[in-house]
Amino acid sequence: MKRFGSIAATLLFCAASAFAQAPAAPTGVGLINFQRAIEQNEEGVKAAGVYKQEVEKLKTKLDVSQKKITELQDKLEKNGKTMSDSERSAAGRELDRAQKDFDLDRQDAQNIVDDKQDELFRPIADRVKKVVETYAKELNLAVVVNISDDMIYANDVVDITTEIIRRVNADIAKNPAKPK
Repeated sequence: MKRFGSIAATLLFCAASAFAQAPAAPTGVGLINFQRAIEQNEEGVKAAGVYKQEVEKLKTKLDVSQKKITELQDKLEKNGKTMSDSERSAAGRELDRAQKDFDLDRQDAQNIVDDKQDELFRPIADRVKKVVETYAKELNLAVVVNISDDMIYANDVVDITTEIIRRVNADIAKNPAKPK
């Protein structure tokens, strides 16, 4: 019986030693406002400025097209009754053409904006993801979740956004983005 007790004690000691040496399974949870982490680091602020300028340029171009449509509509409304059928028909075709051009310009502008957003923010998002991954491993986090409107409650202690922005800025200082 004494021998069985010492064998059991040895097995328990070995099992406990093996368990103690095994890396601990990740257990923590972190929350991040991923959009804020992308936009509020140094590169994100610069990218947002460039993006805003591009959007304003395209908006100005679309405003000119919209103004032309409005002028043609006003012309038809004011002068339509005094115009001949052929003049009215020509003005209607011109209005239709202007509307189609505007629709094409608007779609082109949307494509340009989407492409510019991807070009400017994708590298930043990739950098943020790498920093989050490194940070999560350091803190032994099992999961990092993006903050969303669906969340009912989250303690501020688990929000890692500010620390991630700080670390991304430090990474930018060490490894600046290559100019294009």
